[in-house]
Amino acid sequence: MYNIGLVINLEKDPFLEYSKKLKDYILSLGRKVIVLEKFKEALGLSESAPNLDEICRKSDFVTVLGGDGTILTVARRASVYKTPILGINLGTLGYLADVEKNDAFKAVEKVLNNNFSIEKRMMLEVFKDGKPFDNNFGLALNEVCLRNSTFSRMIKFEMKINDEFIDSYRADGVIVSTATGSTAYNLSAGGPILKPDTELISITQLCPHTLYARPYVVSGNDVIKLKVKDSEKNVVLVLDGIETVNAEESSEIIIKRSKFFTHIIKTTGLGFYDILRRKMVEIRK
Repeated sequence: MYNIGLVINLEKDPFLEYSKKLKDYILSLGRKVIVLEKFKEALGLSESAPNLDEICRKSDFVTVLGGDGTILTVARRASVYKTPILGINLGTLGYLADVEKNDAFKAVEKVLNNNFSIEKRMMLEVFKDGKPFDNNFGLALNEVCLRNSTFSRMIKFEMKINDEFIDSYRADGVIVSTATGSTAYNLSAGGPILKPDTELISITQLCPHTLYARPYVVSGNDVIKLKVKDSEKNVVLVLDGIETVNAEESSEIIIKRSKFFTHIIKTTGLGFYDILRRKMVEIRK
């Protein structure tokens, strides 16, 4: 492994102080660092890429400095090239990040010494009215959410699983989540926690106007279809909290397992339940 991509979140490292330290450390190990062109001069590097796609394509693995939001952005690109991601948490909770920033140097060294494992995380792929999204933006590692863009306004939709009609709903929305995303928006909405190595899909309604509506857990091979039954113009589809597209009345949203996976680098040996317990303790503080 000679080419290491470095993806930087300026909100978490506004003066590039931490990025410079990590860059210097990687160079001292005789490896190359690849960053976006806008950071090339500030970091004094000779190697750069015009966009995130090129970083993922040219790198043996990508080190992400930020929080889960940054990792989610990178995951949708890195998955296409099967490029592993090492997450360094500079944010708050950081479920997807492997280590906190104080342990970043040690984590990088472990990867370079082949002292690590890789977790393959199932992703979702979304089609709107039978058409795929452009440039693989139809990929989601955490969740796909159908909701009203105006808060406190319900939407109407019907749901099918494998073309079998389930029900029609009036709710604030619905979250279709992977096991990885079960501890994100899905958890906040009262959905179930799923172990990330299980290839399952959780479907959780947001504040449904139906007493019997409860979350579903279905196979990763199932196909979920959501049909908008609302004449309002402000129904939107949100992927991983990043990509937002309009979902007009009668739009049919198809959500299914993607052929792509996110490859998460693990260097700590901590199990899922250890991480979950620690993060829950942080929330209570």
